[in-house]
Amino acid sequence: MSVTRTKKYDGITHYLKSNNGSQVTLTFTQFDELLFPRSGLPQTARQDLDWWANDYRHPEKGAYGWLNANYEVVQVNLDKEYVVFNKLVKASWLF
Repeated sequence: MSVTRTKKYDGITHYLKSNNGSQVTLTFTQFDELLFPRSGLPQTARQDLDWWANDYRHPEKGAYGWLNANYEVVQVNLDKEYVVFNKLVKASWLF
């Protein structure tokens, strides 16, 4: 029997994969209610643009969640509390 370990930001991955839109906008309140109902969005995400960087090198930040769903952050507004994700497009000439 294999056990699948849930990672902190798997909720973001699952949400974006199931949405499947070319662009997804989420408010911080939606993150709190849908993706982090127990803990809420981390405080650093509300205050630091670096938290939203599309960077696998910092697993303590959320990038694993959206990059694993094939999305990238294209806009963050800390004052209005929202983030915009775009679906990553694979170039057909690479295959």
